[in-house]
Amino acid sequence: MFCERRRFNELSERHLARWDELRTSLGGYRSPFFSPGFTKMVSEVRPDIWVIVAGEDEQPNLFWPVQVNGKSADPAGAPFSDYHGPIMSEGAELDLREVVRQAGLSNVRMTGVYDPHCRLHQFATEFDGAFIADISNGAENVFEFQQREFPKHAKKMRRLARKVEREVGELTFEFDAQSEADFHQLMTWKRAQYRNTGRHDVLGPDWSRELLYRLWKHDDPTCKGFLHTLKFENRLVAAEFNLSCRSTIHGWIPAYDPEYSSYAPGLLIQQEIMREASARGFNHYDLGVSAGHYKKYYSSYQLPVIRATIRSSAPVSRLGLAGQLVWKGLETSGIPKVSGLAGQVRRRYEVIRSAEISLSGRIKGVIDAAKYAVRPDSTSGSTPAENG
Repeated sequence: MFCERRRFNELSERHLARWDELRTSLGGYRSPFFSPGFTKMVSEVRPDIWVIVAGEDEQPNLFWPVQVNGKSADPAGAPFSDYHGPIMSEGAELDLREVVRQAGLSNVRMTGVYDPHCRLHQFATEFDGAFIADISNGAENVFEFQQREFPKHAKKMRRLARKVEREVGELTFEFDAQSEADFHQLMTWKRAQYRNTGRHDVLGPDWSRELLYRLWKHDDPTCKGFLHTLKFENRLVAAEFNLSCRSTIHGWIPAYDPEYSSYAPGLLIQQEIMREASARGFNHYDLGVSAGHYKKYYSSYQLPVIRATIRSSAPVSRLGLAGQLVWKGLETSGIPKVSGLAGQVRRRYEVIRSAEISLSGRIKGVIDAAKYAVRPDSTSGSTPAENG
């Protein structure tokens, strides 16, 4: 087995062609997050991006984009990379612990791994599922399913539509909006939402907003950002920034004007996105993990994903595993305040660590989290990437 760690711009055309071949040959890697284009864009705004390349007989059978901090690594683009992990050929027989060791790392931590052949299940700490809507035969098929399976929700949406028409008026939807003002308004709304709910502001670091902006202005069909807007007259009511590849559009960063919250603008714009995406030839609308209380209404099936940490085969990595097991014991102790706080602290720090490049940014993030935790009106809760 050979294994090396390269900067993205050090990959050859042969590497990139092989990467794309592996990604497109297995259906579950169709997400734009697995595209070489996504890693390329992230590598242009963050200095800590590497790609682990491994295989046998000089044939690469694994590409694994990561962002490295010392001897530890997170997925490239975290906490925005909703799906990640090693992109491996179907027949690859690689010892991933040895891959981590030869890449010069002690561990690689992941929160949304696609694992079609269960080769990473032995490293899994949590199991989850992403909600996928099949819009290949039209979004209306999804809405008809919704009406049959969830009649109360379908009735609610019809009532909301009448309420909007009666109290607001006609709303205008734009699938591929190009307004700079609308883009910045979405960022402002989302950052305010993070602050108000006590979650870490992942859009605070300059690199994160620059990444989204570049993806928006990018024309690579394997990894392109779309800004969708919903307006009343000329006033922005809701907006969503999504990432797409050739066949899939991934729901990513939604927000709306709080003054219109009673009209559920987030659900209204989601339905419009699905209709237009289907009309434009997309086959899947990926709603991601978490928030199943509303995503279930629009999904056709769930795609299994796991949270996992792969540790090096080197003996020193066992020390990190021991610490992880101790913390896991706190989370599963059954003591309500201890278990809940331990889980909240771990998830919050995972987000801070991956979003903030500088030490000062991480320290500030931890201090802000501590301040919010002691507020009498604070509440817990977050999504894996805190960006949904």
